[in-house]
Amino acid sequence: MRTLVTGATGMVGRRVLAELRRRGLAATGASRTAETRLDWTDTSNWDDVLDGVESVFVVTPTGSGLGNRVAGFLDRAAEAGVGNAVVLSWMGVGAASDQGVVEERAKRRFARWTVLRSNWLDQDLTEGDFARMARARNGRLELPVTKRTAVSFVDARDVANAAVTALVEDHHGREYTLTGPQALTFREVVRMTKGTDSPVWRFKAVDESRFYFRATDRGWGERYVDTLNERFAVAVAGGAAEVTEDVRAVLGREPIPMERFVRESTV
Repeated sequence: MRTLVTGATGMVGRRVLAELRRRGLAATGASRTAETRLDWTDTSNWDDVLDGVESVFVVTPTGSGLGNRVAGFLDRAAEAGVGNAVVLSWMGVGAASDQGVVEERAKRRFARWTVLRSNWLDQDLTEGDFARMARARNGRLELPVTKRTAVSFVDARDVANAAVTALVEDHHGREYTLTGPQALTFREVVRMTKGTDSPVWRFKAVDESRFYFRATDRGWGERYVDTLNERFAVAVAGGAAEVTEDVRAVLGREPIPMERFVRESTV
């Protein structure tokens, strides 16, 4: 069984690819910069990319407006005989979002499908958006949330392992919402990084307009920033604080806690 891993240079995708290969399974990483070039806006090599693929892991870029393109790729994959699709989405997305469009296409076109919806990743604090924001502000993370906004952060390793499990075992027709073991405020998370070499060591709540200005001033696209603000609004309303049992349901163990992530990522 050969698996195609899209988003193979991203925080989850590269971990999915590495775990498949660690298990001795045939896997190909695809993205605009990976070993196999895959550009959602260029369909010219899609048939070549899908040649011999039996399973596909698909990540839809956040805030890209490419939902219909990714859905079109899933159509092409189904027509090429790919039998299993595992789709990574985000906790709290709506049916009309890019991720929602891709979820529905996977359900409609594949004999076997699994949807994973992840909360914010622990790794956002060390290698993702939060880390980049903090580095630009001398370690201060400025977000449009309140001091009481809580998030059940999940480790990218858990998300990746859940994806691999769904690819190699029978999780057809299942939709999993993946969270960490507890909901933490951003201030609580930052306290955990005190005395470490984490790029995030201060936190400040700002309004949406200030966040928008900071982010676009750094060159982030307006659509992407709007999508981030939508996710933050969900978090402020309490929609990111839910703690689920789905990591345990897929992996048979407890999710990695934030304390362990901080310890292991900053030693």
